[in-house]
Amino acid sequence: MEVMTYSSTLQKYSGEIENPYLKDSLASLERLAGRNLDILEWGNQRIAIPFEISVDLPSLGTHENIDIRQIEPILLVFDILTYPEKSPNIYTDRHDFPKNSLAHLYIASNNRPPAICYVRENANEWYSNKRINDVIIRISNWFRAAAVGELTEDGNQFEPMRLEGYYSTILYDYNFIVNSIIENNPFPITQQFSIVQFEQINHKERRAYKFTKKVTPANFISLVKEIEEHQEKNKEDLTKRELRLAFIIWNDDKVINEKYEINLPRNWEDFKLFCKSFKINYEELEKIIAECKMTSFPVIVGIRRPKPLIGYSSIFELMNFEFNLTKDYIVDGKIAGNFPINILSHNQSLSTAQAEKISNYTNILKRGVVFGCGALGSKIVMHLARNGVTNLTLLDPDEFSSHNVVRHALFADSIGENKAEALKQKIVDLYPGKSVDTLSSTSFKDGLIYEEETFKSYDWVFDFTASEAFFNKLSVLRSPSSCKIASASITDHGNLGLLYKEGINRNPRIDDLQVYLYSSANDIPKISEWLCREQFENSNNLLVRVGIGCNSETTVLSDEKVSSHGAYFTGILKREITSYTEEGKIYIHRITDDNHYIIETEIMNVKPFDVYSAANSDWEIRFKSEILDHVKKQAEKAGKSETGGVFLGQCNHKTKTIYVTDLLEAPSDSKGNSSIFLRGFKNLSNEIDLINKKTGGQIGYIGEWHSHPEGPDCLSSTDMQRVGEHKTELESLRTPLPVFLSIITPNGFYPYIF
Repeated sequence: MEVMTYSSTLQKYSGEIENPYLKDSLASLERLAGRNLDILEWGNQRIAIPFEISVDLPSLGTHENIDIRQIEPILLVFDILTYPEKSPNIYTDRHDFPKNSLAHLYIASNNRPPAICYVRENANEWYSNKRINDVIIRISNWFRAAAVGELTEDGNQFEPMRLEGYYSTILYDYNFIVNSIIENNPFPITQQFSIVQFEQINHKERRAYKFTKKVTPANFISLVKEIEEHQEKNKEDLTKRELRLAFIIWNDDKVINEKYEINLPRNWEDFKLFCKSFKINYEELEKIIAECKMTSFPVIVGIRRPKPLIGYSSIFELMNFEFNLTKDYIVDGKIAGNFPINILSHNQSLSTAQAEKISNYTNILKRGVVFGCGALGSKIVMHLARNGVTNLTLLDPDEFSSHNVVRHALFADSIGENKAEALKQKIVDLYPGKSVDTLSSTSFKDGLIYEEETFKSYDWVFDFTASEAFFNKLSVLRSPSSCKIASASITDHGNLGLLYKEGINRNPRIDDLQVYLYSSANDIPKISEWLCREQFENSNNLLVRVGIGCNSETTVLSDEKVSSHGAYFTGILKREITSYTEEGKIYIHRITDDNHYIIETEIMNVKPFDVYSAANSDWEIRFKSEILDHVKKQAEKAGKSETGGVFLGQCNHKTKTIYVTDLLEAPSDSKGNSSIFLRGFKNLSNEIDLINKKTGGQIGYIGEWHSHPEGPDCLSSTDMQRVGEHKTELESLRTPLPVFLSIITPNGFYPYIF
């Protein structure tokens, strides 16, 4: 039977694709498919590529007979302008796909199919060092997991619906709404219908809602009167509050529902159908809101699930909406029109924590730019600000969420605001009546980050984003060449803080320092133990990692640990600002809280790396200091006979960079004469495996070198034959590597990458 697909309704894309990364990925997809692929118009500078995924179905049939097939059509949607920083979105292309039976599909919008949620973390971050081939493998595994019923990591908990396209946020405590309102209805209009009070917070571009009080028979009249009094106040009255009644409806205890809905209501008629599908009575709600004088107000719908939701203690999944019911939709006291409804994102209200003590500082900073105003960034920024360092440009695209209060320098009064703007305001508030020169924005606009002119007013760049994608970007960014750069992050469950401070003229760079740290695990047990823990935890994840929100921040990290790391890093940065050290530095701040709470620090000094460009491609090779000196000595020792060895290190496909951190001499069974070198194998695999194991899989085989004592200064025909052999072998690895082959001659060192 012919499969009905969404792609059959799309038009061919008629534009030109100039993005070189996108061209490469499309070519890879066509090689995988073994044919030319259609490029279809998706709108908003996006293209859709129909592709068929082969699925390894269980021999005894799918779990609960779910309709997953051996060949599943999908759509890969790419943003032409922002790829590969923006990862591809993946959609099912089958009209009859079992959408209502699977949790890990995003809510559909604009009459399009639902997107597949294929990673637990941020998809852009996951894709920052992956290839399009990895996405295809991931999606195939996703379908396999769906077919065998293993999409859910915890079978004792229920996966909530994946929601996107929020209008704004609604702030309340989930447990309070469930325990104090739903389970113990204090104002039962019906057994499954109650009322609470919220405050509408008007931001520049949208409305948000914050829970204020529960409604009881004892306070109902006074609360209604309070709402009316504020409504009558003039808009210019600073005491005016936009108080609202909010309505909560849910299904009774006899109705347990495990189905999913990919189409959330965007208007009243759809809302009624939505309630009917989950057997939730809305008639009383309809009567009350028809008599309500409020134009916009929240409605919370509780759906009773068979198991507690992941991340929550109750079986209720709460869906949050904003009704926009103007008088135009009311006729004779009844709803007579299809008024619009917005979807609201729930933020869990949490208690706030106070900022840590600070130390004094004399500011000599010309100007610094801060990327990332999250937990760690906010602590460091506020430490510097309290030291009088206000000449900072703060950049962060995210809004401040309620769960951030636990470990952020901001407080609950900043919820819903942009983090950078809110931090700027706090710095302004630190110095009332004084003019401070703190700037803030979501990011540098219109590609300014790539222009040297942008950074001329800065002498320091601080990266606190904890983003691998931005780390990659900053590593190879040429525009801030005149700036000093530092990057700080927290890892190992909050117990390990790392600060990379680049050397003079950006050598070593932050990426060099990171790889250097990884390679040090070969000699430093504590670094090795940390990397091995990271490797073990990653290896225990399922093939498909999914979770609440899929893009939500789920790191468990206490405030005192962030503050401890932040205070140490602030002290280091203050010293570096006043007395800059020219060599690269890795500052390690380690917390142990097993039997005793212990803090220890360590500093690594790192010499400049030797940097080469590949002789045949646009790749760059960065050698840890003294590696090439050893190569030269081995070549000189061999005299007129060719010799060689193996390079160990790391490869970054996104930045097209190879890092060489270690060198293994040629195995004892290698053979060489004046015209040829044959690298042996004896004990080589064991040596590589030992280093790979010590470094938690971070450092491994990366390439080889051999000498041409009599020339030529290029690869010979025999060398090119070996390139082909290596390419076949390296492309078959679980994580494919390019072929990295170098030669050393009396005239120099010549690296090649294929």
